[in-house]
Amino acid sequence: MEKIKSVYKKINLADWKRKEHFAVYRSQMKCGFSLTTKINIAKVLPFIKENGYKLYPVMIYLIARAVNKHDAFKMAMKEGELIVWDYVDPIYTVLHSETETFSALTAIYDKDFTRFMANYNDVGERHADNLHFFPEQPPENHFNISAIPWINFDSFNLHIADFTDYFAPSFTIGKYKKQADETLMPIAIQVHHAVCDGIHVAQLISTLEEYCENIETVIKSQV
Repeated sequence: MEKIKSVYKKINLADWKRKEHFAVYRSQMKCGFSLTTKINIAKVLPFIKENGYKLYPVMIYLIARAVNKHDAFKMAMKEGELIVWDYVDPIYTVLHSETETFSALTAIYDKDFTRFMANYNDVGERHADNLHFFPEQPPENHFNISAIPWINFDSFNLHIADFTDYFAPSFTIGKYKKQADETLMPIAIQVHHAVCDGIHVAQLISTLEEYCENIETVIKSQV
């Protein structure tokens, strides 16, 4: 699929309700934070089984759709100004079992599930034998997803030495585990505090939980 030009809008810091928080966490007390929780994917598993999908790309789609609903997770610095992208594409890792290394690929985000899956499959086929970290140049408008499908973790943290002005969030999902009537998948989220607070992470998690609970309706809806 041909990449369309990314668009964005500038944030008017003078009128922005988080302008003071942005200034403090960007310059005076640079920091990010991470949070790990578990989401119920009990409705997702039968959906992928009945339709012949794999769990990872479906979760990438659901996370991408949730991220693109919330401006706090689409922010960046561009030409010295704070912006919010119109949409962001997921950069996700794929394992090369023969080398036990991974590549970071990008599927163009599309709210339409069928088109997104076509994008995902096309990228995977084109770079199946490419062992480079980045087989192709990642887009400016992005966020990050990785998976540790061998471990059901309770906490996961990325330690980035310097992510000054890098506002793209990072998500890590782990091995799911059945518990009573639920099937719980761990998900860790790392964000830059300059653009994102705990309430924003809570809102995103709530959206993702809703999408997982009502996956068939969400897939069919373009709203």
